Amino acid sequence: MADALAQAAAFDRFADDYDTGFAHSIPGRWLRHAVWRRVAPHVRRGMRALDLGCGTGEDALWLAHAGARVTAADGSPAMLRVTADKAARFGMGDRVDTRIVDLNAPGDLGGPHDVVLSNFGALNCAMDLAPLVRALDRAVAPGGVVALVVMGRLCAWETLWYGPRLRRTAVRRWSGRSTADIGGTTIPIRYWTPGGIARAFAPSFQVLSVHPVGLFLPPSDLFARLERHPRRLTRLMRWERRAADWSGLAGLADHHLTLLRHI
Repeated sequence: MADALAQAAAFDRFADDYDTGFAHSIPGRWLRHAVWRRVAPHVRRGMRALDLGCGTGEDALWLAHAGARVTAADGSPAMLRVTADKAARFGMGDRVDTRIVDLNAPGDLGGPHDVVLSNFGALNCAMDLAPLVRALDRAVAPGGVVALVVMGRLCAWETLWYGPRLRRTAVRRWSGRSTADIGGTTIPIRYWTPGGIARAFAPSFQVLSVHPVGLFLPPSDLFARLERHPRRLTRLMRWERRAADWSGLAGLADHHLTLLRHI
C-alpha cells in the first residue's frame, strides 16, 4: 500500500504538466491518433469501455466521443481530477466515470467491458501482469477487445541516440527492469516484450495483431528537439505510418500495441 501511495503521489505532481510535454505535442498527438485508428473498428456506440491507466483522460474522452460509456481508471487522484474536469468541460461528464485502480493490485474492475484501452506505458508500472490478467478475465465481456500500448524492452531510438553519447538511457531497458523519476519520486518500471504480453494473457485472451508505436518517431524526451525541424518530423511521421503493420519490428519501437480478444 505504501508503494502504491508513493506512486500515486508522484503522478499527482506530474498531472498538471503531462499534456504539455506529451499529449499536446505534435508527435504525441500523431501517435495517439495512430493508436485510435487501430482501436476504432472495435468501438461501438453504447458499449462499455475501460481506460486503464487513463492519465489525463485523452483516451477516455475519445472513447466517450465515440459513444461509449467509459470508466477512466488510474492510481493518481490528480490525474482523475484532470480527466473529470475535461469530461465536464467538453460535455461528456455523464459518459465518463473515474475510478482509483492500483495496477499492481487491481481488484474489481467492474464491467462487463466491451473494450479496454491502456495507452502509452501505463502497464509498465505493473511489476507482474498476472493479477491484472485475472482481473481483466473477470471484467471483460466474452469477445471483448483489449488494446495495450506498452514501452518495449528494446528501443532502437534510445540505443542509437544515447549510445554514442555514452548515456545509460541507451541500455536502460535491456534487462526488462529499471526506474523512472516521476515528480521527484523514483518508481520501478517493467518493460514488456510483445511475446511477454501474449504469454501473460494466454489462454484467456487471443492476440489479434501487434503493431509498432514509435519505430521511426522518437521517445517523448526528444519531441521538443524534433518539433524544431518540421520537414524532418513530417518525413518521420510518413515512415511511421508505413511501418504500422511491421509486427516483426514492434519489439524495437518505443512502444508496441497488442490487440487481444477475450475468449
